[in-house]
Amino acid sequence: MKRREFILTTSILGISTALNSQEIKSDDTLSWLIIDNIFDILFPKTSTMPSAKDFNATLYLQMNSKHKSFDKDDLEYIIQGAVDFNDSFPNFLNANKEQRENIIERTRNSEYGESWLTKLVYYGIEAMLSDPIYGGNTNEKGWSSLNHQTGKPQPKQKYAKVI
Repeated sequence: MKRREFILTTSILGISTALNSQEIKSDDTLSWLIIDNIFDILFPKTSTMPSAKDFNATLYLQMNSKHKSFDKDDLEYIIQGAVDFNDSFPNFLNANKEQRENIIERTRNSEYGESWLTKLVYYGIEAMLSDPIYGGNTNEKGWSSLNHQTGKPQPKQKYAKVI
């Protein structure tokens, strides 16, 4: 590759990356809708476990991702993953349950897709088992499903100060 081609290519790549970062910050509504629907598949209601909707997985992630302690790289990765997922499967939101499950299975078959879904599972489990003060585990449904005895005292405010 010649020097000028290299400079042009890297410049285009840099501009493209900057535009993608601005896109992520501007409107995440579609990404959150996709994430919410994926949580429904990853955490379905069973006879013993609550669904993602039951324990507010998406709300938990949205609320806590705005706090300064949240890993901003994780947030960017999650949102960009939803953008990439939508690019790969633009009909996902219009698909029926079986088709959605097949799409998730296809996503798991790629290294990037599996990594992204794993990150969502991580935050979904966190939402299910966190103290309800953080927006997840509504009515302690996650704890109840596991017969978990909560620690005492429970937090009285979010993100307490470090002593």
